[in-house]
Amino acid sequence: MQLIPAIDLRQGRVVRLEQGDYERETRYPEDPVELALRYQDAGAGCLHLVDLDSARSGGEANLDIIGRICRALEIPVQTGGGVRCLEDLTQRLEAGAERVVVGSLCVKRPEVICAWLDSLGGERIVAGLDVSRGVDGAWFPRASGWMEAGETDLFSLLDRFTRAGLAHLLCTDIERDGMFAGVSTSLYQSVTGRYAGLRVQASGGVGKPADLDAAAATGVAGCIVGKALLEGRVPLSEIKRWSQPWSR
Repeated sequence: MQLIPAIDLRQGRVVRLEQGDYERETRYPEDPVELALRYQDAGAGCLHLVDLDSARSGGEANLDIIGRICRALEIPVQTGGGVRCLEDLTQRLEAGAERVVVGSLCVKRPEVICAWLDSLGGERIVAGLDVSRGVDGAWFPRASGWMEAGETDLFSLLDRFTRAGLAHLLCTDIERDGMFAGVSTSLYQSVTGRYAGLRVQASGGVGKPADLDAAAATGVAGCIVGKALLEGRVPLSEIKRWSQPWSR
């Protein structure tokens, strides 16, 4: 498993939101480019960037900073937030990102994602699915900053995407995001057990090094860690311990 450091950007600053709530924002003093270089120097094999402004309002809010980070690093970058059309996706690739994470569009217009997978291939797109449990125990992806519930359950959606060539999934348990409550092991075990060829990135809940071991035991290929690194709950030395080459 690979530990993937995450940097969330809002108005050019490094921030974290609690459970995706823009009203519960924590700002950090680090310069985004310097923080990215620090993670690279600590042994990171790749970096995950989220443009929170674009995720909320669309547009190119932090695209310049994303480009600066991509140019400053020797390791690859994946980035997401606010990808609503093919132009948004290609702008991020042109800025230097290796992969682009697409979230709400996966839920709202899965046929578009299937078309992009067909034209761009599975290595350029990461399906970013933020999920919560339904009353029947099934997992359902949500969209639009978690405000809209999708009508299609996680497995039905992934069945469709994997048939279209999806190779990478970033999956977040909404209830655990930013809460340091541990990773959602049952969620990731169910996904990796069903889709052997899908490279899954766990996200949400990491609050201590032992949580990384728990994530690795589920068979995921990567684990996104943001706030826990920023606040020292997970030391930088863990990046090296879980360092892996960028996978294709």
